[in-house]
Amino acid sequence: MCNEDLLAHFREVVFKGQDTSGFNYFDFLHAYGSPLDALFYSQLFYPDFVEIKGMIFLKETIEDDNDEARLDEALIRYEYDKSKIEQSFNIVEVPSLFGKNLAETTDEEDLVLTTRLAKMWQYKLQSTYPERKFTVQILSAEETGGEVGFSFYTER
Repeated sequence: MCNEDLLAHFREVVFKGQDTSGFNYFDFLHAYGSPLDALFYSQLFYPDFVEIKGMIFLKETIEDDNDEARLDEALIRYEYDKSKIEQSFNIVEVPSLFGKNLAETTDEEDLVLTTRLAKMWQYKLQSTYPERKFTVQILSAEETGGEVGFSFYTER
């Protein structure tokens, strides 16, 4: 799927009935974009990570004592294989991030967004933890049991 296809779908869904013919990405940005929206979405493309017990997680994954208890249980269940634990905790099903609006996109668009997010997270992980090597892998809906997504873990 190319950017032109995305812009065409954007015109159909968001600006139905408005004359946006000839608009390119930056025209849409100038006419309808919001720096607050961009700042909000920047966290999606450039998230915060934390290290807990020698493992790397999305910051919001381990938030309280219940999450820490799940992590301790996983250490035993996975026989202290930290890569497997990271992989099981660090699964992101992309369409679900958008709650009630998840139906706005096609499966193909969901895959494009998932691929872009996975690449950006790979860069952020590598720049935040340069001494580690990470695997970020795209997961099909069948692999996640729901929707297209991705996971990440430290190679050990």
